[in-house]
Amino acid sequence: MTKELYTEHLHLRKARESDLESVLNNVWSDKRLSETMLWKNTYTIEDAKDRLERTIRLQKDNDAFFICIKDSDEVIGFGVIMGKENGIYEERGICIAVKHQGKGYGKETLMALLKLAFEVHDAKRFIYSSFADNEKSINLALSCGFSFLDSKDMVREKDGMPYICNEYYLNRDDYFSLIEADK
Repeated sequence: MTKELYTEHLHLRKARESDLESVLNNVWSDKRLSETMLWKNTYTIEDAKDRLERTIRLQKDNDAFFICIKDSDEVIGFGVIMGKENGIYEERGICIAVKHQGKGYGKETLMALLKLAFEVHDAKRFIYSSFADNEKSINLALSCGFSFLDSKDMVREKDGMPYICNEYYLNRDDYFSLIEADK
């Protein structure tokens, strides 16, 4: 598994015990972030320590990263991709702290994860999922060249809330065309 990725402003890396306060304060305790995500909030230091231990174990064998500001190493989010069958990779969560949204960090993160999937893991297709009412997430996918694939009625496990999940896709050739166009 890849241990770290770099973008212009960000360092995507594995979690460390020293990340506890910044991930708790910037991400895990913010109810605004979890409204359109599948994870539960964490509010106490004790619960955060347990969650961080689980995160470290998950990240060890997966392409799962904390997103950090390169200059300060402050944790401002997370990004996860997972391989499926037949060369298909999927985004399993990209989250940027509210105070850091609108700065292009989501796009930097998604492009780094796409590069990992297509250029390192030789993916054929990448699937991106979003709550149907999460305009920021949908705009992120579209700005990176994704096309609409499907909508599914789902129920969020943490609270039983029904929601519509939109899926978007980017094929390998489309990714490399996008990269060429940006040169």
